[in-house]
Amino acid sequence: MGGCLSKQRHTAKELEVVQPTPTTNRETILPHQPSDNGHIPNNKTRSAFTAKDDADVELESVPTTTLKLGGLKIRYASMSKRGYYPEDHSKPNQDAFSHTSNFASQVSDAFFAVYDGHGRDGEKCAQYSRDMLPTVLSRVVKEMKLELCHQESDKGVVPMFTDVELGKEQVQHACTKSHLIVNAGLRENGDIDDTLSGTTAVSVFVQGRLNRVTISNVGDSRAILGRRVWKESEVTRSIQGSSAVPYKAIPLSRDQTPHSKVERKRIRACGARILSLDQIEGLEPVKLCKKDDDENDENGHDNHDSEEEEEEEKEEDFDENDDPPRVWHPTMDYPGTAFTRSLGDALAKELGVIAEPEMVTMELQEGDEIIVLATDGVFEFLTNQSVIDICAKFKDPLEACRAVISEAYQLWLQYELRTDDITMICIFMDGIGKKDVQKNSSSHSSLHRATLDASDSISFETEHEAKDEDKVNRRSAEIKDMLKESLHQTPTKERSINMPFLKTEKTNEEKDVLNHAIQRSLILQKMSKKQLEMIYSAMQPIRVKKGDWLICQGDAGNCLYIAEEGTFEARLVSPQGSHQHTEDQGGKLVHVYEASKQKKIFPCFGELSLLYSSPRAASIVARTDGKLWALHRVALKAIMKE
Repeated sequence: MGGCLSKQRHTAKELEVVQPTPTTNRETILPHQPSDNGHIPNNKTRSAFTAKDDADVELESVPTTTLKLGGLKIRYASMSKRGYYPEDHSKPNQDAFSHTSNFASQVSDAFFAVYDGHGRDGEKCAQYSRDMLPTVLSRVVKEMKLELCHQESDKGVVPMFTDVELGKEQVQHACTKSHLIVNAGLRENGDIDDTLSGTTAVSVFVQGRLNRVTISNVGDSRAILGRRVWKESEVTRSIQGSSAVPYKAIPLSRDQTPHSKVERKRIRACGARILSLDQIEGLEPVKLCKKDDDENDENGHDNHDSEEEEEEEKEEDFDENDDPPRVWHPTMDYPGTAFTRSLGDALAKELGVIAEPEMVTMELQEGDEIIVLATDGVFEFLTNQSVIDICAKFKDPLEACRAVISEAYQLWLQYELRTDDITMICIFMDGIGKKDVQKNSSSHSSLHRATLDASDSISFETEHEAKDEDKVNRRSAEIKDMLKESLHQTPTKERSINMPFLKTEKTNEEKDVLNHAIQRSLILQKMSKKQLEMIYSAMQPIRVKKGDWLICQGDAGNCLYIAEEGTFEARLVSPQGSHQHTEDQGGKLVHVYEASKQKKIFPCFGELSLLYSSPRAASIVARTDGKLWALHRVALKAIMKE
């Protein structure tokens, strides 16, 4: 999770120094120089290495499971992948997940949750919450049901425990109480130091007989609903550029961070400051909006005097990506949390970082077919709609998890020198039957409220969609600006290129492959139509054999690659082992890229070379025979000038 102060911020330049010293440049100045047989030149071919495939060590998953919850039929699966941290290869996965069937001794109920730990004991906080939150909530729900049974028995009616359904307010009360109990348990646990460590938690409590779900959220992990679109006018287009899709992503949770005006006001009311790291360090001024001159002082404190002034507050200017606003003590430089609710984080609790969840309760309706719970590592480069789009392509929820996590991980590697831990639960709802409440006689109707008020609609849907899209667009614009700046800085050894000589005709099928890949590239997706046509023409085909080295760690990077066919491994030699880097050693397996025409999956790698022309951070080796397309930064530079 990127929300704790303990995470270090590294620039590409800072991390380049730990790469192996390049020996020879295996990326030619022009990537369109294959040998006569269509394969890459011999100087790029290496013998296949036999390093241990340890990708499975980094991946934890639970296979697809089918449940019948009353009239609700579901299939679910979960997966968690450890992040890639070049500065700490032994860092544990701080994410966790849990799913519980026959919840609170009710065969028609279930509970699912994901947790994202942060801080020194983050993984312990996440694991403790994983073990305790379902247990505590189950106990609280049972106690409430027993109390209701006793109340009814006093009236001469003796209902069965399993016939009792809690109402919306009762479920939400149980969820709130359970989160607070777990938070207190973290504080009292002698094996976990939660002073500056904690975890997020987003969960769904399914009441199958009522077709009802209750989402509880603390932090910035997310819950999303995928609803089938019946009206053509409601069909949305994925922000990542895919064609029209039959599902609409509906947020079931809101990121609880200082970006939220509501959360920001609440935190400041507790006396805390809201400032970014650069503002704390004096590198950036405290930017206050027009109305903030009267509302906040130069330290980010709240000076509101009336509700009318609060209503007039406008959004403050905070960086959405690299330097988010954080919560600080009024006079001291701690705790620096980039979230406003969590389990744990004892020092932050006195500053308003609470453990009380924000909740949404809703009845499932026809067309509600997908629910996703995921940690924030998924959403750094993917929008809610993008995640639902990917899930909708698969019939197996485990494959949906695998595809989303792979896509998120690849995007991290494309644009950053590290990745976050990434965890996801995918739930497919195959059938929503009529509410099974016949066992509850009319005399017991007070025990449940199946009809939700209009106020329970997800009021922040439009707000969330706008921020989601704005975040991706802003990041895309920033990367494009970096690209322009980088391309204007011509290396001394870089020569110009003859674009007509580089041009190669593409078939419609080949253009379709390139288009699918380009639409998910933050660097290339915003190019003009003319520039895209030139990029298509400039892409050069490269065929590889199993064991061929496409990229060697430490070599100068100059090309972006798009895989059309084949499977490719990303391998890393740690800084400590750099001196042992040999022809037959690829290092630790970091990631596997799998290209598939059938699934229209065409992964990209090497994109950072377009921005920095920096040494390669990892090696890419062909696990199978394959075909790729390459775009050299010199060619892109010429295209950008058009």
